[in-house]
Amino acid sequence: MLKSQVLNSAILKDARSDTPFIIYRLPGSRDAVCHTADVEFDGCRLTAPGIELTTWLGRSYSGMKVCAESTTLADYTAAVDSIVDHLKTEGGKTVLSRTICGKFKEFDPTAMISEYFAMFPDMFCFCACHPHTGFWMGASPELLLVRKADGSADTRALAGTRPADTPGAWDFKNIEEHRMVIDDICRRATSLNGYSATAGETGILRYGSVEHLATPITVNAPGGIDMRKVIAAIHPTAAIAGLPLERALRAIEATEKEARKFYGGTIIAGDTAYVALRCVHFDSSRWCIYTGSGITAHSSAADEWTETAEKARPLQSLLQRY
Repeated sequence: MLKSQVLNSAILKDARSDTPFIIYRLPGSRDAVCHTADVEFDGCRLTAPGIELTTWLGRSYSGMKVCAESTTLADYTAAVDSIVDHLKTEGGKTVLSRTICGKFKEFDPTAMISEYFAMFPDMFCFCACHPHTGFWMGASPELLLVRKADGSADTRALAGTRPADTPGAWDFKNIEEHRMVIDDICRRATSLNGYSATAGETGILRYGSVEHLATPITVNAPGGIDMRKVIAAIHPTAAIAGLPLERALRAIEATEKEARKFYGGTIIAGDTAYVALRCVHFDSSRWCIYTGSGITAHSSAADEWTETAEKARPLQSLLQRY
């Protein structure tokens, strides 16, 4: 076990893209777990004993080069406008991502990992590396599932974003988007034979300079839940892909120029699973942040661009110091 504020594993002191490791820290814990042996990549999963990081939709890659070009405002605006036009007729939601790229001045992965983990003590923090994947680091608020001792499991609807500490009620766009995610998770969980899903009280989860609507959802089944079965049923949720799912996936495929790779994939560590969000892909010279937002018929490209920039701001500010 390694202190998350130090992360002084010998392997991380000289971290290179040809030195496989996976390090993660559960929300609220002061300690990080570091694996430096038996780390393998099979094209769609990066694994070590007790943990696995899976690509978006389980897609296979022989290697992952770091994207060198940020999404332009013009391309992003055109994509959002096109999606909004369809959603005004068809309804639903599509989660669109973009990239923000840059270069390192001084590459120091150990310091970056330690600093990023310390910035978000209440998030699921991870950094993984393999010669075929490069480095992937994130601090995700997106709980996918945690299995509890009584056999039930908790998940969370996390959708709707605004600047932190904004006074007053949430606007219609964010409330509608959040409701879609709650309904979608509950519907898909209860599609499993004998399973039930109960949504709790909606609150607010803060992440850096933004805050999100967050609703806990408890999943139950006679004899206890099957964690893998529930994850397969609910992921990717409407918070990660959109609604209806197949139509949203087609829109993502048609409009996003950069493959998501591990962004939006799952991280399963024991009885806990998160989605790989608020993450960056990097090598020893360049980095690429992936950031996204939910597009509905009420979205504007300018607002969504600002939202994605705010979500990426803590990570971007960190990377620009190195």
